[in-house]
Amino acid sequence: MFMNIHIEYRRPGTFCMAILLAVAMLTASGCATLGSDRDASAEPPFTAAGASARDQLNDGYSDLYATADALSQVDRIFYVKFESDAVQRVVQDITQYNGQLAKRLSALTSDFPALDIGRQTAPPIIRAAREAQKKATLKRFAPVVGASGAAFERGILIRLLGAVDQQHYIAATLAAREPVPALSKIMGHAADRYAGLYDEIDTLLKARFYR
Repeated sequence: MFMNIHIEYRRPGTFCMAILLAVAMLTASGCATLGSDRDASAEPPFTAAGASARDQLNDGYSDLYATADALSQVDRIFYVKFESDAVQRVVQDITQYNGQLAKRLSALTSDFPALDIGRQTAPPIIRAAREAQKKATLKRFAPVVGASGAAFERGILIRLLGAVDQQHYIAATLAAREPVPALSKIMGHAADRYAGLYDEIDTLLKARFYR
């Protein structure tokens, strides 16, 4: 029997952008969650022709910022009253940290003028594919006709797990390749924080849904 969940509908289009970001974890740059365990610092620093080292770093910062900003809005776009307090806490932990990181990155652009967090990193065909995927996933989670109860909570956690894992690897790679010590340290801390959030979600999924 499904659990009761109250949902106050607000902005369906933006909701799709926020809560379903994990669906886009398989990006044109590769799958962070299915990659090898090689140390990012062992990779050659930059090899793409026509793009400077800072351009490539800023692609990473832009992707990290866009995802963090969207994840920070999950609990504002939809007011979701979960039956499970544990799930509610995990979602709040994720949104709060991503909000803090997004604000920090935005503030850093004033201190480091070369830092650009507004670059468009995906080609048009990839953006179109992601939009189609987000719309399809929204239907699966839409109020009334979409998933509800335990299925709703499990689906959200699985998607957030993927998004958090991708953020962890982006931050870790930026930390390893960033030549500015202050920025590298900030990204290292972000990578550690995302790793902690991943463990938090994974532990809850195993305890609540995969026993």
